[in-house]
Amino acid sequence: MSVHAGKTIDRRANSVLAGLEPAIFFGFFEELSAIPRGSYNEKQVSDHIANFARSRGFEVCQDDIYNLLIRKPGTPGYENAPTLILHGHTDIVCESDEGVDHDFNNEGIKLQVIGDFIHGTGTTLGADNTVGVAFAMSLLASDDIAHPPLEIVLTVQEEVGKGGAQYFDGAKLSGKRLLDMNWHDPKSLFAGCAGDISARFKIPLKWEPLASGQTALSLRISGLSSGHSEFDIHLERANAIVQLGRLLRIAIRETGASVAEVNGGVNRYVIPGEAEAIISVHASKVADLKQKIEAEAAAIAFEYKTSDPSLKIALTESQNQFTEVFSAQAARAMVDAMNLLPNGVQSKSLQVEGLVESSNTVALLSNDRNEVEIVNTIPSAVSSRRYNIVDKIRQLSELIGNGATVETFADCPEWPYNPDSRMLNAGKAAYEREFGEQPHVEVSHSSLELGLFRKKVPDIDMLSIGPEAFDVHTTRERLNHTTVDSTWRLLKSLLSELRT
Repeated sequence: MSVHAGKTIDRRANSVLAGLEPAIFFGFFEELSAIPRGSYNEKQVSDHIANFARSRGFEVCQDDIYNLLIRKPGTPGYENAPTLILHGHTDIVCESDEGVDHDFNNEGIKLQVIGDFIHGTGTTLGADNTVGVAFAMSLLASDDIAHPPLEIVLTVQEEVGKGGAQYFDGAKLSGKRLLDMNWHDPKSLFAGCAGDISARFKIPLKWEPLASGQTALSLRISGLSSGHSEFDIHLERANAIVQLGRLLRIAIRETGASVAEVNGGVNRYVIPGEAEAIISVHASKVADLKQKIEAEAAAIAFEYKTSDPSLKIALTESQNQFTEVFSAQAARAMVDAMNLLPNGVQSKSLQVEGLVESSNTVALLSNDRNEVEIVNTIPSAVSSRRYNIVDKIRQLSELIGNGATVETFADCPEWPYNPDSRMLNAGKAAYEREFGEQPHVEVSHSSLELGLFRKKVPDIDMLSIGPEAFDVHTTRERLNHTTVDSTWRLLKSLLSELRT
């Protein structure tokens, strides 16, 4: 039984995950999944966890943006062990399939189990990072697991620039060791990651009256594989915003098309799987434009037949009503940016074989009355590479002109790999004890909040673990429930290892 939204819930009633082990974890996972918790909408889930912890007598600190710090004393024999910070984040990426009507502000995730995997129902699952929060709650609810004093930190706004970790007061922490629960490979220990920064490329908009004899059209790209902009960037998947720019260049150059509206992408950490432009073209040129778009669409589909087999490009009549369009100069500046912004892998590590060192994802495209905005997310394991990519984006804005500017935000440092890490060595020992083999040690191109904790807590020693999850940040996201028990075993074994 548990309390949620002011009422008592029997977890056994209508449970989708009943029978999965460890039962304590899946009970909390299902409980959390019922609570809406997209980025900036974390108050309800934060209050729920805070009330859960207080009801068990634990000290709870909840800050103004709903980050949580929960303290649990060490168990007998571990009372004086060095404090361990256990970390996860409460927000999830909210995305649904085309045609699926899901109100993420007010509805939880509808879970389903298909074979070894837990999925959402036409939506993201939110295993990133409901997993970490469910493990934290499982430890808070357990009284038979040996562990050092715990400082459980559950941050908000991780998926929109690590806002919670940026805001969190590191001075409240006494621990110098941190275990993160936001990794997705149960056979490896995660021991280092990139930092990242985001950049808004802005182009001022001027408007022109819609010429007579025009037909309104929707130019839409959909069905792309999408994926996490850091975990999946090496897969060379198509970017819907970039491909839309390619098609708009043809439309403008070949038929004199005008642009009235653009949009694309769902999140700064997601490779855009959909993008659309509302355009206008003289009625006499519609057939010619369709022919040219179809030819280019066939070329794009061939180029990405392996990575994006479900890619769709459609040019259809639009019901949008408008009387003005972007000025020709503003439209050209926007299309130049969409085509020329660096996108995808920019460099690979010369120290770690196979590791992407730096990349950029052209992640979001939108316009309002005043400007077009293109948001880029730039992770890199080397700070100078990250800032060099930003500088190239600035140079592009200068070359394009038309008042284009670049603003950066959410600058997060990297977490360098340390082969002598005490946490890493403890993790190796625990893994070998539980599974009789050495784990793979992973250093990733992904940018987690851990670089910020390294900045806030000098000399912090960190490690990340987690069960197997695939296609996070997409509606194909799925959690391999058969790997959760091994992660739970590893977590308990590692906690017992941290007596000194």
